[in-house]
Amino acid sequence: MTDWKALAQAAGLAGERVTGPLETIEAVFRPLTENLPPELEPACTFDPEETAGG
Repeated sequence: MTDWKALAQAAGLAGERVTGPLETIEAVFRPLTENLPPELEPACTFDPEETAGG
């Protein structure tokens, strides 16, 4: 599980109002993602040739 409190504190956003919803979302969705096969995972790719116009 992600340490949302540490991340929020590092970003200067300490408080349960910020971290509470993130912890809830992760607790709900983390178990659901464990059963997804790799081919269904969304992937983001970056092609520097494509963005450079080449």
